[in-house]
Amino acid sequence: MKTLRLKKKEDRRIRRGHPWAFSNEFEEIPHGLVPGEIVRVADYAGRIVGEGYANPHTLIAVRLLTRGEEPFTTALLKKRIWDAKALRERFYPSRCGSGNGSAGSWRAVYSESDFLPGLIVDKYKDWLCVQVSTQGMERLLPDVLDALKEVYNPAGIILRNDSKLRALEGLQTEKKVVFGEYAGRTEIGLDGLRMRADLLEGQKTGFFLDQADNYSMLENISRGSEVLDLFCHTGAWGISALLAGANGAVFVDSSEGALAMAGENAELNGFCTNTEFVREDALKALKRFADEGRRFDVVVADPPAFIKSRQKIAEGLRGYRDLNARCLRLVRPGGFLITCSCSHHLSRENFLEMLRAAASAASGRATRIIETRSQSKDHPVLLAAPETEYLKCTLVQVI
Repeated sequence: MKTLRLKKKEDRRIRRGHPWAFSNEFEEIPHGLVPGEIVRVADYAGRIVGEGYANPHTLIAVRLLTRGEEPFTTALLKKRIWDAKALRERFYPSRCGSGNGSAGSWRAVYSESDFLPGLIVDKYKDWLCVQVSTQGMERLLPDVLDALKEVYNPAGIILRNDSKLRALEGLQTEKKVVFGEYAGRTEIGLDGLRMRADLLEGQKTGFFLDQADNYSMLENISRGSEVLDLFCHTGAWGISALLAGANGAVFVDSSEGALAMAGENAELNGFCTNTEFVREDALKALKRFADEGRRFDVVVADPPAFIKSRQKIAEGLRGYRDLNARCLRLVRPGGFLITCSCSHHLSRENFLEMLRAAASAASGRATRIIETRSQSKDHPVLLAAPETEYLKCTLVQVI
């Protein structure tokens, strides 16, 4: 096994728990290093910091798998998947049912936060969707699949290796069933919410599990309300509001397929007559609703990431500010805006500052923050790696 030596003092961040070592932090990257190869990382004095897998062609040269002298083994890989499962079952007992928790849906492995960098596994009842984003985890994939079969005994496993991150690692994209027979859309249950998800063709791995805990924000504000669900995707926010007692919900999305799925999900939960589905760009819909004088008691804005890179932060902030200002203008006095950002490059502080600017632009209406949240508990944040937190979700009351 090759050993890569860090420059002086470059071990400090890593010893505090950060799982990445960057290419410019090493004395040198040895010739002949194979992408995905397991290596040891040593500090400048030669003391072993840990083991990880390397890629000589990327900025993140090594992603650590262990600390100190502990070796990385298939047994340790399996243990980490078991540990991740135990954590989810502790926080989601209502989703587990009986036996081994096959009734539940959650993110089963969240990459660095579960100490398996480059690996995402989402569990939808008895099916697993696996995403691999690095050369190192690609080499470990056969062991990963064997471990997942043992830990979860799934009916099937789908590879959703269609992330753009794979291109940065020199990997091809693919989507395929690697175990079991996939018959089509899968119905999942999330604490009373029933949803159908397309695990093979849907966005991400079929459903936005990172928001699942946040739907409860609607419980105390939805009864008797009219709700607007923007960027609705498969309709989880609006349907959750209806389940909490909303009088009606308007679902807006530019995707015909997403709206069709939202309609199916509304019917699945027993809502057929108090729903409206609008295929339109969200900003255009907001302008039209304003021109028509329509107002809502609750507006939910859960857009895709507006900021794809650090170079786009200023541009993305303008987009978020414009969106939220338009949303605030449509909220009836005393009503609420639930607004979200999944942009990794937008800090929580900048997100809140953007909301202040949006409130000022919305005719100076008084606003107050009732609650702020992040991603669901099955997406834990590694304290030493702030990169593992990306979702901002804020409940704002408009006076």
